[in-house]
Amino acid sequence: MHPQGVFSHEELRLLAEGLNVAEDSVSDFFRLSEGFWYRHPFEVRTLAELEPAEVAPEALAQVLRLRKADGRRLRDRNFWRICFQDHNFLEAMQRKQAQDLFLPMLTYVMVHELVHVVRFSTFVQLFELDQKRRQAEEATVHRLSAEVLKRVRLPHLEQVLDCYENFAATPGSEGHC
Repeated sequence: MHPQGVFSHEELRLLAEGLNVAEDSVSDFFRLSEGFWYRHPFEVRTLAELEPAEVAPEALAQVLRLRKADGRRLRDRNFWRICFQDHNFLEAMQRKQAQDLFLPMLTYVMVHELVHVVRFSTFVQLFELDQKRRQAEEATVHRLSAEVLKRVRLPHLEQVLDCYENFAATPGSEGHC
């Protein structure tokens, strides 16, 4: 059904829909200016577009900080790549037999990753963290993601938030529902 665990055309359409909801919701929650995403650009890549080093064995998505040369500036600029792990996401959806959670789960994951981008871009949190601080950051981002999504009306989103609430309360959890 899913060759090599990559998203189908319809699943990519749902990812784009979830990303639109996530970007608008995160922007509203943090009261970001219209130019924020221009100054702190990000891109989303799915498994079919990832380099081997960008594929994670367990995460549903991860954020990478990359440098982009800008001939108009004296310094390179950071940009963020959200590496969506289709294979892990599809396996989680199949394991839970929860196709009705597909869009709300995509939306949650995208909100979660964009909250990281905002926190890293504004230096609320450093990108490079040791394991202990990374776990604390994950718990904070879980909590903030739930706050962002409380304002969003999406079928079955409450079920996804309830699932992730348990992970945010569990020290050392990696955040998989």
